[in-house]
Amino acid sequence: MPDGSKKGVKTIQTHNQGVVHNALISFEPSISFSIESQELKNLIEDICRYHDLGKYSEYFQKYLLTNDKIDSFLKAHARFGSYVIFQKYKDKDTITALFLYYIVVNHHLNLDDISGNEFSKKIDAQANEGYFNKQKITLADSLTLIKKELGEEDLEKHLTTPDGKLFYKTTKKVIQEPNIQNYFLINYLFSLLIEADKLDASDTKFYHKALIPTHLVDKYRPLIFSQLSDNQDINTFSQNELRSYGRLRVNQYLKRQDWQEHKLFTLTAPTGLGKTLMALDFGLKLREKIRQTEQREAQIIYALPFINIIEQSLQVYNEVFEGENINLLAHYQYADALEQTSKNETSNYNQKMMTLDTWQCDIVITTFVQFLQTLIGNRNKLLKKFNHFAGSIIILDEVQTIRLGQLPLIGASLFYLAKFLNTRIVLMTATKPKIYELANQEILKNEGEEAKSIELLPDYWEIFQCFKRTKIVSLISQKIEDENDFIEQIFIHKWSDEKSCIIVCNTVKRSLDVYNLIFELVDETINPVYYLSTNIIPARRQGIIDDIKSDLGVGLKPILVSTQCVEAGVDLDFDMGFRDLSPMDSIIQVAGRINRNNNPNKNYSPLYIIDFGDCKKIYDVVTQQQARLLLEKNTEILEDNYLDVIEEYFSNVAGDKSFIDSRKIFDAMKTLKYDSQEPKTDIAVSSFKVIDEKFPALSVFIEIDEMSVKYKVLFIKMITKEISQEEFSPYKKDFHQHIITVPSHLPKAKDLLKSDRYLVCEGIYLVPNNELEDFYNVVTGFIRTNENKEHSRFF
Repeated sequence: MPDGSKKGVKTIQTHNQGVVHNALISFEPSISFSIESQELKNLIEDICRYHDLGKYSEYFQKYLLTNDKIDSFLKAHARFGSYVIFQKYKDKDTITALFLYYIVVNHHLNLDDISGNEFSKKIDAQANEGYFNKQKITLADSLTLIKKELGEEDLEKHLTTPDGKLFYKTTKKVIQEPNIQNYFLINYLFSLLIEADKLDASDTKFYHKALIPTHLVDKYRPLIFSQLSDNQDINTFSQNELRSYGRLRVNQYLKRQDWQEHKLFTLTAPTGLGKTLMALDFGLKLREKIRQTEQREAQIIYALPFINIIEQSLQVYNEVFEGENINLLAHYQYADALEQTSKNETSNYNQKMMTLDTWQCDIVITTFVQFLQTLIGNRNKLLKKFNHFAGSIIILDEVQTIRLGQLPLIGASLFYLAKFLNTRIVLMTATKPKIYELANQEILKNEGEEAKSIELLPDYWEIFQCFKRTKIVSLISQKIEDENDFIEQIFIHKWSDEKSCIIVCNTVKRSLDVYNLIFELVDETINPVYYLSTNIIPARRQGIIDDIKSDLGVGLKPILVSTQCVEAGVDLDFDMGFRDLSPMDSIIQVAGRINRNNNPNKNYSPLYIIDFGDCKKIYDVVTQQQARLLLEKNTEILEDNYLDVIEEYFSNVAGDKSFIDSRKIFDAMKTLKYDSQEPKTDIAVSSFKVIDEKFPALSVFIEIDEMSVKYKVLFIKMITKEISQEEFSPYKKDFHQHIITVPSHLPKAKDLLKSDRYLVCEGIYLVPNNELEDFYNVVTGFIRTNENKEHSRFF
């Protein structure tokens, strides 16, 4: 304003009404807590009405509408409302009162340890009484209006600071009588509040889910036969016929009378059977059944481990839904809000980002990081979408990529998600890790619970028997000292130039050394040699895969040297392969890149297992021991026996020390220890991370060409506010696809750290285009030695 004051956007009453409206629309009545549905709705209304009560104070209004400097404690609003809501509920139930206080006081923060020092400071009523009373005095003249706007005639009775001793006594009771239901209840109510608050504050529209036709997958990929019959012999089926059979078999579950009773499902099928479409088809038909019986539209949440798989799946989903009025969003690192969200020109960039961040859609495709760290986490930014789990259909693909030590915790969390929030969950894999079995054994049996899942493809064992594409051949008894040993003792004896080949190593360094030796060994006119790992910028990786496909298509026999990044979602078909010792499910995933198209002339194409000694560096000693034991016992494993081997592998690892952190994090969830000062040593909910960053790392932007220079310049303009986030948004994906993560101990990484001229911004370093050859090899990626001894060629 001309006098220097600021103009408010909306009244507190209008905002509160909007927050209540959004939260109640999001509320899912079918959830199953010990508190009845109507009582929960009452709690939600009060949380939403009281969360901004402190904003009525004169101090906050001056802060909002003028440029006056206001004491930070006096202008703060969350604690005032949290005290009042505690006082309102303390006589009914002190634990409920504590939880409501906890939710309101943290609604702009991450959740903290309910018994920790930081939380104690917040509930120190005596220390904060002076601030509370000063804020309270400023409400006197407006109290009648405030009571009317809140619909609370007895408000004066609650306008006092709580008894600190009662706080501590109640907190102690919660800790001494831990209950996992408390974690899911708090997260759900907290999520409803903060999502509703942020949607209304940004004037972002709440999305009402649409009806989705159930026949779309059938239209996109017609079934070869329309129904199952008793006399079908699946051993005679082609791979396409098996795909049709699988879809029909999975959907047969929905004809059961008890279909509503089950919430946990697994879908086990061999690589190449079309699980992506199989699960989508099931999800759409299950959604229709839910609509018919519960009169609501369930959201479908599809989560995957890797970005490259997300982008492939997104392309398939878009093709399936083409021409339909379906709101599909992809929420991951490179997601572009401008491209995906409403084309309504009145929506600003922040509203579009809020739409994406809060999953305002019918179907969302997202990452394991987003999904699992929302399910098991304390961050406000992530928890605002926790409520979307309620009543939803969740599909988790490639679940074998989840770290073994986390399986019991994730299995138990999924069980309780289904139990309390009426969520239906499908776990998809080709290797069937014992997620629920380990959850039962390590966590749930101690809680008096048992997770029971339904296999949607009950005859998956027989389907696996139909495939004879590959075999695993153990060579781990042949001791190899280094890469030269591997080439001389194994590779040149098992491989011939008429065979395309994949070689997968556990470490980037090992893969680079193997690549350089292979490149010098073979004739590239017949056997082009490729390298693929996270050492190469993401912008180049798909191009490498396309080049390999092209070579295979014209009859060349390429060799790919890679790391674990090819284990899932990479549609390549080699004649044979080599894999460094790793978990059995990872080995089987690599086998899925060999004879992928099921050529009967290549039955039992080999994947040779060798041991460079790197397994324990990337996984752990237990994984190394169990994998070695299994491969020493089974020196040749045919594809039709893979499931037997996986069963044995997961049975052997059960009960190991590697599950200690799973149990500790679950205990933290029960005791509401959301955070700690040292989450790596003092285990809290915040200790859970999908990706284990073993070593400090740098994010490095590679200026590999003129376009990447442009992306960097635009990024710098965005962070210096020369252009807006909205203007930068179309280039966001391209910018991030030129970033790699580099271990900070590498010599070249240390060179970057020595000078500020390599620093783009906090956390991102730069390899400038004019110094590219000093840091980055266009074939093998970031240079990991002082001298660039790696071969360089340009495509």
